[in-house]
Amino acid sequence: MTESEIYEKLDANNDEDILEHFPKKYLILKETPEAEIKTPGKDVVLFGVINNIKTLRGPFSIIRFIINSYNKELHCIVYNQPFYSKILKNNSKFLLITKYKEKTDSYVVKSIFPEHSEFLESKIKPIYSLPARVSQASFVKVVHKVLQKKYMYIFDKVPKVFVEKYRLEPRHKAFEDVHFPTSEENLNRGLRVFKYEEALKYCLQTAIIKSTRKTLKKLTTEQIDITKVKEFINSLPFSLTRSQRISLKEIIDDLNDTKVMYRLLQGDVGTGKTLVAALTLYSNYLRGGQGVLLAPTQILASQHYESLSKLFKNTDLKITLLTSKAKITERREKIKQISDNQVNIIIGTHSVLSNQINYANLTLAIIDEQQNFGVAQRNALISKGINTDLLMMSATPIPRTLSKVINSDLDISLLEDFPNLKRDVKTKVVQSIDPLIDRAIERALAIKRQVFIVAPKIIETEKGNKVAVETIYTQMLQKFGEDNIALLHGKMKEEERNLIYADFASGKKLILVATSIIEVGIDVQKACLMIIYSATCFGLSSLHQLRGRIGRSGDPSLALLIHDDEDDEQGLESLKYLAEHDDGALIAQYDLKIRGAGSLTGTNQSGESDLQVANFVLDHNIFEQAINDSKYIIDNLDVAQFKDYYNDVLKEITSFNID
Repeated sequence: MTESEIYEKLDANNDEDILEHFPKKYLILKETPEAEIKTPGKDVVLFGVINNIKTLRGPFSIIRFIINSYNKELHCIVYNQPFYSKILKNNSKFLLITKYKEKTDSYVVKSIFPEHSEFLESKIKPIYSLPARVSQASFVKVVHKVLQKKYMYIFDKVPKVFVEKYRLEPRHKAFEDVHFPTSEENLNRGLRVFKYEEALKYCLQTAIIKSTRKTLKKLTTEQIDITKVKEFINSLPFSLTRSQRISLKEIIDDLNDTKVMYRLLQGDVGTGKTLVAALTLYSNYLRGGQGVLLAPTQILASQHYESLSKLFKNTDLKITLLTSKAKITERREKIKQISDNQVNIIIGTHSVLSNQINYANLTLAIIDEQQNFGVAQRNALISKGINTDLLMMSATPIPRTLSKVINSDLDISLLEDFPNLKRDVKTKVVQSIDPLIDRAIERALAIKRQVFIVAPKIIETEKGNKVAVETIYTQMLQKFGEDNIALLHGKMKEEERNLIYADFASGKKLILVATSIIEVGIDVQKACLMIIYSATCFGLSSLHQLRGRIGRSGDPSLALLIHDDEDDEQGLESLKYLAEHDDGALIAQYDLKIRGAGSLTGTNQSGESDLQVANFVLDHNIFEQAINDSKYIIDNLDVAQFKDYYNDVLKEITSFNID
């Protein structure tokens, strides 16, 4: 692959984009102490002379050999990596990264390094996340070439004051230490530069947003009639929880204030965020404003529309559903009604951000599952009105100490208790051959309760070992019959998806095989079983969300997390953690530590984060300091270096458009 093709594959516009594509992890190539080489499940690093190489051909490639290490002959096996047969040579020295298998007293080999490999000098091997067909070696060559060419033209991004204050090494040297580390000490020195860079930018962005919002004043401050809100709440066939009452009061106080609301409603799965959002929209209606509710998926938007229509059926509220799938004539009519102020509540997906829509009097914007949207999208929505109040919702609760950093631009309301009974959901980690899977499905069918079966992709492909929903659907059809089973994924037409979901929600179909499209907002009270294939393909917070789709009636329910990759020890540990914990805050903290966080300024989620190097949990102290430094920058904008840096960060927040 040519250099220009690599740039294109990585969506790199310039040399610095290449340098800022950091390794996703590092292999530490230090030999495992002899006393620990038979520790099952963990990486074991061996070094020595190999011999007795045997290559077996068949459906799967297998290479067997013996390594002489620690004066012992250790048996090794390589699965499905036939290219190593060209590298391995009898009576030559190699370093191996392996996992010990107690059952066979052998070592399964993951990576192999010849004795003279450059990585054995530093004992560190960077590993990059790269697109298909871009090899690790070819990318490293491009990085090396860029560093040689650009070495003297790479300048520090953060103000010089902080470079000197924290004794950060020059940025060009940091790139060298991160991509070509000569020692763990140098690697950490380089990473420290980019961790601080990311933390300072993140904290300054949130500080800018919060300070800007505080200066905004509403055009009108018509007070909400609290008596009418209470009357409506008293008419409901259920009572609000203590947390819902407190949160609603905090929100209404914000709506009545002259300053613009910028608040996050945070609560675990099932704590009743949607009801608080509905009551907020009702309160906004009482003061004569329009309200919009933005949801990440068509199914969730449709469900919100149905539930709010039912909730407000005895009021004069007018509600409309707006999505990109609507017919042109229908969409035009709805847009006209919105601009003519004939609609009080607009519910939709990204369509509500469209430049085609002119809101008559948008005074409240609510964003559901806010982690799916970046700051730029938030701004695009609230700019549809003039100094519009903003409420965001998230089912990913985060400990207060972390929330201070991650959500430092927001006021926060917490839902900490559950309506009715807390859910009784047991979680188990199993293999796909476990008979418990079929037994659990048969039990659910016998008592006429719904079953979710989730897989990470739609169809099978040659690459990777992720299970596909179409494969599972075919298997389940053979076992349980087409009368019981439905298939749902994002590539189906909207009308088809809605019909399938309606059949499942009503109990006409009892098994729904789906992608993670059902992760948020889906409310099927009688669902009692969740089965998730290739579970480690999802973050723990996503798995917790999926698990939240069952047991909503309070009856005993079961979540089965399927994990077949014996070599993925970290993945197995994560799934076991989820099985043993149901506290969303602890799960979110663990997930942030393992996977990182999503994007602040764009639409990226985990895996494509603005924070490529820094981690909210592991680097909490750096973020704490960056919060103080960002405040210092704002207070000293008369200093040229602070003003220039501030303007660069500001550009990233405001450069978003749709249509």
